[in-house]
Amino acid sequence: MLFVFTLAVIAPVSADEVDSSLRKKRWEIMLAPQFTLAKNLGFDGGTTAKIEDTVGFNFQFGYNFNEHWSLGGLFSWSRPDYQAVVQPAQGNPAGPRSQTGTFETNTFALIGTYNVLAGPVTPFIDVNLGGTYVHTDIVDGPPVTGCYWDPWYGYICGVVQPTKSGTFLSYGVGGGLRWDVTQWLFFRGAARQQWIDLPNTGVPSFTIFKLDVGFKF
Repeated sequence: MLFVFTLAVIAPVSADEVDSSLRKKRWEIMLAPQFTLAKNLGFDGGTTAKIEDTVGFNFQFGYNFNEHWSLGGLFSWSRPDYQAVVQPAQGNPAGPRSQTGTFETNTFALIGTYNVLAGPVTPFIDVNLGGTYVHTDIVDGPPVTGCYWDPWYGYICGVVQPTKSGTFLSYGVGGGLRWDVTQWLFFRGAARQQWIDLPNTGVPSFTIFKLDVGFKF
């Protein structure tokens, strides 16, 4: 009799504690390699550049309000090479010249996601809005000599070459397929189109593919 009474009391509590939801009211983080396709750009004045294919890194976190909607943030990093044909300004007798180099991009954005189905396998779509920091190896001024205290190496003096950089409006839309393997682990395959409001070239878009490994808690 005592055993039956105990089961009657415990059973409802256990049912409440065991949440069958895969995503509802859960935080999640995602780590992913990302692959950005090559892109040809045209700039004011006739200069052109080809941004090479590159492999980068993507980190994302978010909170699932229910099985369908989540909101969070993302950070991505890449360091592609480029090849450019630089056109001389009007009045410059020199001809076009070739230039190669590497630049670094870091994107920080707010991202919202909609999972179409409530089950463990579902297509999804997402949109993001933020900024992309672009740091090039293009000289932006004369060398600067200075000294500073490094926390590890002490007093250091040297010459620093300023380079062109800036932060620009960035936004994108993407989608893919999600698989919640367990209550704690999931995978996502996705493609994204990302637009960056770069100066002197309009708002080019970049095509990105990534494979997320995600953890829920």
